Amino acid sequence: MPAGHGYKARYDYVDLTVEEQGGQWRIALRDNRHGVNVAHDETFDSADDAKEAALAAAQHHINVQYNDTLLASSKLNWQEY
Repeated sequence: MPAGHGYKARYDYVDLTVEEQGGQWRIALRDNRHGVNVAHDETFDSADDAKEAALAAAQHHINVQYNDTLLASSKLNWQEY
């Protein structure tokens, strides 16, 4: 992976990262509230596919895994880095 190549966004209290690794895109999730870092095993062919899946992963993490109420909009502001 080229150093510093990917996208970052924040959903509620979860930081999302989408990074290219070996021609595939992967999702990472960081939740400082619960002290959790998750690197998803699933890979995606495009950054857009990974970004879409990242939102669903964050919503599941907050609402299902921690039974917290989702307060954030479903639109993310991705920043390239």
